[in-house]
Amino acid sequence: MPRASLFHLSLCCAALAVPTAALAAVPLVMLVDHSEEMPSARIERSQVQEGISHDLAQLLGERLGREPRFLVLPRRRVAQALASGEADLLCDYLPAWLPGPFAWSRPFLPGAYWVVTRREREAPASLAALAGQRVGTVRGYAYPELQARMGAANWREDAPTADASLRMLALGRVDHAAVSQRFLQYQQRIGSFTVPLHAPLPVSSYQTQCALSPRSSVRLSALNQALGEIVSDGSLERMLQRYR
Repeated sequence: MPRASLFHLSLCCAALAVPTAALAAVPLVMLVDHSEEMPSARIERSQVQEGISHDLAQLLGERLGREPRFLVLPRRRVAQALASGEADLLCDYLPAWLPGPFAWSRPFLPGAYWVVTRREREAPASLAALAGQRVGTVRGYAYPELQARMGAANWREDAPTADASLRMLALGRVDHAAVSQRFLQYQQRIGSFTVPLHAPLPVSSYQTQCALSPRSSVRLSALNQALGEIVSDGSLERMLQRYR
């Protein structure tokens, strides 16, 4: 092959390689709600130190070839920040919880929420039996299934965080609380919540997803492939076992 042709071929290959190298230098920015609590995240001075969000970002960063970074913001700002491209991803959500111009990944992260009742009170036979009673909830969180079953009456007793909601339950300020199964069982396991409870009333079970910013350079197909890999090779399950 003539020397000139080899030179042009080298230039061509270099041009193709540059975008890949440049892309690898772009961090994977994971958005985290600053009110998240363990096992979702432990946040200190706006830095995510550990938890499911932290470990999931590490797993996805490895599969996508990017260094994970975190952007911790108040809940009221997460949708706008994701839409404007300040972050690439917000995970452990459902589309019903986060309206906006986002692409949604495959469902992959199991979750559920329950209504739990102090054992010293009568156990409700169903969610309908809670009509007219106050239920501990978290401010800013949507409970569409519970709302649909209990009606539009004023049944919510909002607390700023899930931990504060459980404290209200422990102090007897409410007899019932709507709580994530994952959060409650973690708090019970580490001994932070020891109040005797009746068997929980299941409200909803689901698999949460990741919302992808419309301005992210991460492709939805690549994200779904990465998620499929961490599910199929057992990485996700091993990670979740650390918080059960």
